[in-house]
Amino acid sequence: MHNFELHPEFYNQLILLTEEEKKDPSSVIKQFFEDVKLVEARMHLHNLLEVALTRPNTIYDDARERDAVLCFIKQLEKLLEAGYSLSY
Repeated sequence: MHNFELHPEFYNQLILLTEEEKKDPSSVIKQFFEDVKLVEARMHLHNLLEVALTRPNTIYDDARERDAVLCFIKQLEKLLEAGYSLSY
């Protein structure tokens, strides 16, 4: 069991943002896309997905888990596009 499941109340809040970033979250998005090109973000995302789905003996051996991670990656990629559009 992951810490996320053991302590959902903790992980369901902002834990990495500084107080300044909490006041201006768009600055985090802008900084991300200054550091990482959209194409690089897509590449990393798809590389992570490939590793997750092609390694033996993972939680993704189950078809439902593979479907869930594929849907999550698609939503995360849409979030990247939305963040990119907000950063310029």
